[in-house]
Amino acid sequence: MNSSFTTTQVIAKEGWKVCAAAFILFLFTVWIQFAAPFMFFVLFFLMFIYRNPERIAAEDDPLAILAPIDGKIITIEQSESELMNDKKCLYVRIRSLPFDVSMIRFPTAAVLTNAKTVHGLFLPPHTKEAFVLNERIDMKCTKEDNSFAMRVRAGAFSRKLYLSKERGSIRAGARIAFMVDGIVELFLPFDARIKLSVGDYVKGAESVLGYFAHKD
Repeated sequence: MNSSFTTTQVIAKEGWKVCAAAFILFLFTVWIQFAAPFMFFVLFFLMFIYRNPERIAAEDDPLAILAPIDGKIITIEQSESELMNDKKCLYVRIRSLPFDVSMIRFPTAAVLTNAKTVHGLFLPPHTKEAFVLNERIDMKCTKEDNSFAMRVRAGAFSRKLYLSKERGSIRAGARIAFMVDGIVELFLPFDARIKLSVGDYVKGAESVLGYFAHKD
């Protein structure tokens, strides 16, 4: 278990230190009677960025694929990936901005079989350089007879990425990481069914992206 394990507190654990520091500075500015309104705004802004709301999935179907993060769907297409052993798959990409809830959640109840962190830069995620150089986490997962993968790409406002759990069974919607902005990519089985479209806004652990195929 990583020391950056996220909790169900109102403020994500990743933001405790920075929010505490801002609160102390706010009290100091109140004491010296200088720039207190500004520091209150900074404190409120940081608490907003690191907010950690509870979410209830729109459906309890065990085959449902939940959105892993808040943001806009920017890609749905057929693809091939080394994370899926170069097999044909469905590729879904979600862009998360700093004002979206930044908690990354597991899209379905499954087993995380392998996770790899590739350390790198924190460039704006829409650039070609970021696609190669930015820090990312690659995850391979299995769900009964289905295999899928998820990749987290950090953005310009993010910092070092951590996973709360690197192997083992994880429940649907569980908090697994935190990323202020960036892109989350899902590599799904080719027979999975996607119910949303490019341009749709989704909420992590609440919105249903689609469903795994039912297999006897």
